[in-house]
Amino acid sequence: MQERYRGFTLVELLVVIAIIGILIALLLPAVQAAREAARRSQCTNNLKQILLALTNYHDSLRTYPPGRMGCDGWTADVCTGQVGYQKPSTSGFVMILPYIELGALYDQFGGFELGAVYPIDDATSAGWRTPQVDQAMKTRPPVFVCPSDISEAMMGSDATGSYALVHGSHGPSYGMDQVNLKHYNTGMFNYRTVYRIRDVHDGLSNTMFAGEVIEAHTAESANRWTVGSRHLDSLRSTENPLNTPPGTGIVLDAYGYKCNGAFGSEHPSGGNFAFGDGHVSFINEDISLIVYRALSTRDGGETISQEH
Repeated sequence: MQERYRGFTLVELLVVIAIIGILIALLLPAVQAAREAARRSQCTNNLKQILLALTNYHDSLRTYPPGRMGCDGWTADVCTGQVGYQKPSTSGFVMILPYIELGALYDQFGGFELGAVYPIDDATSAGWRTPQVDQAMKTRPPVFVCPSDISEAMMGSDATGSYALVHGSHGPSYGMDQVNLKHYNTGMFNYRTVYRIRDVHDGLSNTMFAGEVIEAHTAESANRWTVGSRHLDSLRSTENPLNTPPGTGIVLDAYGYKCNGAFGSEHPSGGNFAFGDGHVSFINEDISLIVYRALSTRDGGETISQEH
């Protein structure tokens, strides 16, 4: 007698498919969480590399780099007598390139030591942007890009980055104030002005040096890693809470866009910050604004819990 083989019925097949679907639905969040954990870990490592480079820069030159190498429209104080080509808007990130094994890229910028003389004088602060520099500004080193960041790679003709240096607690409400905002803000990185370890009276472990930025390709949150600019490119403040959406909160309405200078990240509920002593902390977006601002100052005299 011939043996008959019985296959799956339609109902059984649908049940199996439903079970598989449920298992996938249960596993997917765990897989996504694992991927985000890996991305966040790489982001943390990037910030540690940046902080180490800043430290090595200080060890070599006895000072941290400025947040922006030159002035803009100011002609007094540290900007007295400077002409256009002596006012590069290059960020402090450019200055640490030799300390993260990117010396060749640094050489493309021609070096931007304070007081250096450049061949172009167009009577504006754009005179430093030679064709060679423009080409270098299109490069996007992985160390300046957080894997969780969904920003586009370019902002106009320049490469974007996921991190900014801490300008301080003075933000958009100070507008374009040359003294209290640009050159002498409360953080470690300002226009042209430089600081040393001895200037960090609050302690390196309580002073944020760099943090994350979102939507780097947009006008309201532009973040070109090669450029230092108030409320935008590579210089951010803590006047607005962490993860304040671009264009909202306290803003400076200038040149047709509203910038709030806020730090932010694509990580759930907070963002990573590198501190002067070398550690990186994940700061919750619900942190007290008073504490958050205190962590961004170099000599505010605040007493801050190590738990942040």
